[in-house]
Amino acid sequence: MKLSPMYRKHLRLLGVALGALVVLFIVMALTARERTAITPIEKGIATLLYPFQVATDWVGDQARGIADSVRELTRLRAENASLRQQVEAMAQDRARIAQLEQENQLLRSELGLKERTPYPMLTAEVISRSSQNWYQTIIIDQGSRDGVRQGMAVVNWQGLVGKVAYTTPYTSTVQLVSDAGFGQPGFGAGAKLPNGEQGLLEAVDGGYLRMRFWSTDPSVEVGQPVFTSGQGILPADLFVGWVESVEAGSSFVKYARVRPAVDVHKLEVVQVVLTQSNADRGSNAP
Repeated sequence: MKLSPMYRKHLRLLGVALGALVVLFIVMALTARERTAITPIEKGIATLLYPFQVATDWVGDQARGIADSVRELTRLRAENASLRQQVEAMAQDRARIAQLEQENQLLRSELGLKERTPYPMLTAEVISRSSQNWYQTIIIDQGSRDGVRQGMAVVNWQGLVGKVAYTTPYTSTVQLVSDAGFGQPGFGAGAKLPNGEQGLLEAVDGGYLRMRFWSTDPSVEVGQPVFTSGQGILPADLFVGWVESVEAGSSFVKYARVRPAVDVHKLEVVQVVLTQSNADRGSNAP
């Protein structure tokens, strides 16, 4: 029977493979016993396989390095996220501590005011103010049920804030000293200087006050402190501010331009002076 060329080719390949296996078994048999040196065949195989071994080792090292880098990157990302959370928490804690320190300082100042002032006072928090009337009024969280009455003075540790314009059972609206209507008739506040000069406080534009003296030639200097005199709707000896300038009006009358001590932009806690107002005494003051 005649074999086809393709079949003969397959037989030759099979014979080569079997021959290679025989040679491999012979090499294994010859190298299985103990010896102190390698055979020429082993040396030749090792020489032939050396580049492949080097390449395999290099690929293995690179793979292990990449795996180690991935694990390290994952660990660093997790650690970075944890540190970022800790930094954010510390920032929040610092902000909270700063807020508490500010509140503590404010409360200490208000407590010192109570200790220095002979009048009974009621602490109140500012809960609202009109954006359109920023310089005019604020609303506090104490009302008529707490003993607050119309016309009562309102102060803080800096000085005179204003006076109660009207009340509800739970809140009160306070007219600020910076309001242009603060010195209107019936709402005026008597003022005095440390040297005894007296007059009447009137509100002017720009958040300032003007002290109109009773005397035609008052002794007044820039920088003098101004206090309430007790004449009018407000009780005496409440600190108002400082004389910033002295101006001459009509008929040789002098006026003192007074800068209020209170910063009306930063009102958080105030004190209502619980004294009887002129309204309670039956005057025409509203």
